Amino acid sequence: MMERLEFDKIQDMLMRYTHFEGGRLKVAEIRPSSDCEQVNQWLDETAEAMEMLRFHEPSFLSGLKWVKDCLNRAGVKALLNSGELYEIYLLIRNSHLARKYLLNENYPRLKNLVSNIAEMKDLEEAIDKAIDEEGNIKDDASLKLKDIRQQINVNRLRIREYLQNFIRAEHNQKLLQDTLVTERDGRYVVPVKQEYRHEVKGIVHDESASGATVFIEPLAVVEQNNKIRILRLEEKREVERILRDLSDKVAVYAEELKLNLEILSRLDFIFARAYMAYNTDSYRPLINEEGIIEIEKGRHPLLGKEAVPLNIRLGRDFDILVITGPNTGGKTVTLKTVGLLCLMTMCGLFIPAREKSCISLFKSIYVDIGDEQSIEQSLSTFSSHMTNIISILERADENSLVLLDELGAGTDPTEGAALARVILEELLEKKAKVIVSTHQSELKNFAYQRERVENACVEFDPVTLRPTYELTIGMPGQSNAFEIAARLGLDAELVEKARGMVPENEAEISYVIKKLKDTRNYYQNMLKEMETEQRKLKEEKENIAREKEKLMEEKAEILAKARKEAEDYVRQIRREAEEAVQELKKLLKRKEEPPKWHEIERSRHKLKEIDFDKLRVKEEIRFKPAEGVKAGDYIYIKSLGQKGYVVEPPNKQGELIVQIGIMKLTVKDKDISLCESPEERESRLKNNTFLKKAQHISAEIDVRGKVAEEAILEIEKYLEDANLIGLSPVRIIHGKGTGALRKAVREYLKNHRYVRSFRDGMLNEGGFGVTVVELK
Repeated sequence: MMERLEFDKIQDMLMRYTHFEGGRLKVAEIRPSSDCEQVNQWLDETAEAMEMLRFHEPSFLSGLKWVKDCLNRAGVKALLNSGELYEIYLLIRNSHLARKYLLNENYPRLKNLVSNIAEMKDLEEAIDKAIDEEGNIKDDASLKLKDIRQQINVNRLRIREYLQNFIRAEHNQKLLQDTLVTERDGRYVVPVKQEYRHEVKGIVHDESASGATVFIEPLAVVEQNNKIRILRLEEKREVERILRDLSDKVAVYAEELKLNLEILSRLDFIFARAYMAYNTDSYRPLINEEGIIEIEKGRHPLLGKEAVPLNIRLGRDFDILVITGPNTGGKTVTLKTVGLLCLMTMCGLFIPAREKSCISLFKSIYVDIGDEQSIEQSLSTFSSHMTNIISILERADENSLVLLDELGAGTDPTEGAALARVILEELLEKKAKVIVSTHQSELKNFAYQRERVENACVEFDPVTLRPTYELTIGMPGQSNAFEIAARLGLDAELVEKARGMVPENEAEISYVIKKLKDTRNYYQNMLKEMETEQRKLKEEKENIAREKEKLMEEKAEILAKARKEAEDYVRQIRREAEEAVQELKKLLKRKEEPPKWHEIERSRHKLKEIDFDKLRVKEEIRFKPAEGVKAGDYIYIKSLGQKGYVVEPPNKQGELIVQIGIMKLTVKDKDISLCESPEERESRLKNNTFLKKAQHISAEIDVRGKVAEEAILEIEKYLEDANLIGLSPVRIIHGKGTGALRKAVREYLKNHRYVRSFRDGMLNEGGFGVTVVELK
C-alpha cells in the first residue's frame, strides 16, 4: 500500500533533511499510526521543532556519527581506536548541548525527550583531554607519553642536525645524489650515488627504482635511530594503554550512550520533519477518528508547488466519492494525493495544504491503483485488479479508506459497470470511506440514486483540449469525446452522425450535465466578478482608513507641536516670573540696608510686564496622543465630545472602559486623547494665581482711617497673599492717632498662624505708626 502511493519517495525526501545515519534509520523505520494520542504527540514534536528553528539551528546534531557498533564492541571489552573514541566524545558533547537547548518550557514534548539524556562529564573530560579533533592522541594524554615524545623529538633533532652537517660538507657533495635528508622505515637516511655506496659507512635501507640511488643510514646516527625506534615502541605501548583505559570507561557507560544515541536519532528525525514542513510550505492538519477528510488547497507533495491545489471532502455528507472525467485529467493524482496526505499525517508529518485541513486516522488504507498485470501469474490487467479488490472487500470496514482507480475497466463495459456497482454497494454497506475513479457512466447514476454517495469530476477545457486538473464535487464528468474529435479536425458530419448513435437516455443525461455545468460556470464567473468588486471595495476602504489615519497623525503632530510651543512659552514666562519674585524677595529681606524705592519698583515692573493671559493655553492644545493609556488617566472622547476617567486600559482589540459621571462606556483607543484632569487644571491655575499675586502685591499695607474690623479683614487677606509668595517682612501702616487701631492690629497678630514676630517701625520706617511683621 505505501509503495503504491509512493510513500518511499516521501521517505527519501525526508532523509535529505537528516544530519546523520541515526536520523536516516528512523526515517526508514517510519510506520503510520491510527492512535490519536500517538499521532498528536508526533505532530506536537514537529511543531515544537519548527518553533525552535525560528530562533536556532540544531547545532547539537552536527558532526554526529552512528557509533552503535563501537558501543557494542566496547561492551565486550574490545579496544577502540582514537577516531572511534572521538566520535563517542561528540555523542556525549552533543547530548549535553541538546539538554541545554531543549530543557525549555516552550518545548514540552522535546523537553520530556531530552530529560532522559544521561550526562557523563568524567568520560567527556577524559576523552577530550586525550584525543584532539583530528582523532589523534594528544601529548598531554599522560605524563609518560609526553616524556616519550619529548625524547623522540630531541633525538630526531640531533640526527637531523648531524645529517644536515653531513650533506653540507664539501667533501661529501660528490657522493650524494641530492642534498636532502629523508626517511625509510622510520629511520633517517641520505641519498647516495650507486657508484659511491662503499664510500659512506652505514646501513643500506632502500634504493631508487632506477638503481642509481641508494638510501644509507650513516653509522654515526644508527645508535640514535635505534633509540628512536625503541621510544616509538614505548609510545605505542603507552597509547594502547590510554586507549584501553578509555575503552573500559566507555564500556561502563555503554547502555547510557546507546540511549543518548537513540534520543539524538529521534531528534534528528523530528527536526527533519520540521525542515521538510518549512520547505514544502506545509501546515499541521486537524486529526479525527470519525473518517472525515476535508482538505483545502492540498498539493501532491512530490509535485512541489507546481501542483494544482486540490479541494476535497469525504466522510461528513457522503462516504463514497465517484470521480469521472477524461484521461490524464488528474483522477489518479487526486487518489494518490489523498492517500499520501493521510499517510503523512499518520506518521506525524505536516501536510502541504491550508491550515485547519482535516485528516482522519484510518486503521487501514487499501489501494488499487495502476496496471498490476502479472506475466508470472498469467493474470490480465482486469484479473489483477479484481484479485486485489476481492482482498480489499474481505478486509475493509468502517475504519478503512479505500482508493480505487479505474474501477470496472479492462473488461466489457456493461459487465464492468455492473461489477463496479455491486463492489461500491458492498463497501457502502461496510461503511468504508471510498474514493473511486471511473469512466463508467452507470456509476454516475449510482451516485445520484444512493445516499452517502457523491459525484465529482476533474475539469476539462474544450477550447484548449487540456485538462485543468481542478476537482469539482457534486457534478459528474463528461468524456468530451465529440468536442475533442471536432477540434482535432474530424468531419462535422461524422461527429453529428456519431452523436445520433448515442442512446437517447445517455444523450439526455449528457445534455443535462452540460447545461448544469454551463449554469455553474455562469454563477462561478459572477461570483468571481463579485469577489473582485468586493476586493476593490475593501482596498478602497483600507486606503480611506489609511488616509484618515494619516490625517489624524498629522493633526496629532500639529497639536503636539503647538502644545510643545505653548509649554515652552509657559516655562519661559514662569521662569521670568520666578526670577522677578526672587529678586523682589531678596530686596524686601535686606535688613541691614533697606531697599531703595526705585529698586522695588523695578522688580514690580518686571512682574507687571509678564502677560499672564498668554498662559491660558486653549483646551484643545492640552490634548495629548493616547499612548500608554492606563487606569486612572483623564481622557477626551472625540466622537462624544465628553471627558472621563479610564477604568480599564485597552485590551487586545483596542477597547477600553471609561467612566463619565455615573456611566461606564466601552470606547476604541483611536477615539480618545489624553487631556488635562481637573486636578492638574486646579494646580496650573493655582500656579498662575501665585504669579499674578507676585505681580501686584506690595511690601506694605495701609489701613489708616478704617475701623478695626474692616482693617483686620484687609490685613487677613494681605497676609494670606504675602505668605503664598513668601514675602517677609511686611509693614502694616495703621497710624498713631488714639492708638486704638494699633492695639487692635497687635492683638490680632499675637496668635496669627503666619506671624513669627512683630515690632514697631524704626524712625525711617514710620515709627509707632507702623508695625513691621516677620512671617514664618
